Amino acid sequence: MKLNRITQSIMILLVAITMVACGGSSKKAAEETASAEPEVVETKASGTFTVDNDASVVAWKGEVAGVYGHNGVIDIKDGSLTVSDGMLTAGSITIDMTTIQPLDTASYEASGKTPQDLVDHLTTGDFFLVEEFPDASFVVKSHSGNTLTGDLTIRGNTNEETVELSSFEASADGVKGEGILVFDRQKYDVNWEHYIEDYVLSNDIELTLSIVAGQGAM
Repeated sequence: MKLNRITQSIMILLVAITMVACGGSSKKAAEETASAEPEVVETKASGTFTVDNDASVVAWKGEVAGVYGHNGVIDIKDGSLTVSDGMLTAGSITIDMTTIQPLDTASYEASGKTPQDLVDHLTTGDFFLVEEFPDASFVVKSHSGNTLTGDLTIRGNTNEETVELSSFEASADGVKGEGILVFDRQKYDVNWEHYIEDYVLSNDIELTLSIVAGQGAM
């Protein structure tokens, strides 16, 4: 009986020692895991994406100084954007100048004209000469911070312009961005040769580009 008690005591002691040892190892492993620096995986999108014509739009705005202004939208015909490490490195969009659509209404009430009258005038040689130049385009040359630099072509005239981005997101699924491009119409022969109107019409035309591009978009 005495021998059995001694044997039991030894067994209990061994089990206790084993449990303490295992517990200590588990605790140490847990502490080492908790103190380790988390692994940061930084993914920057790369690839070429097709502009979604239906989800993208160009809004335009022009002002007759001290009198009134006009604004509207115009369709994107096609385009693609190339991204490398989350930055635009190339790309272009083509704008369909035959789709100029005014959205303002107040200025017509005073003049007795209609939005279609404005469209008819904007498509003539006084402005965009759409019959001869039905497309305009912007070709991306570089992307730095919140600024895109590229070549804008209107009426066959090409000048370097910048787009100030208000938002930009590039992922494996595609690109979304919005920015403002302001250009001097005189550089593109959009000069409306009636001297009185040309005096009061602002030289600056503002374009707000809202672009969505993805894999297989149309």
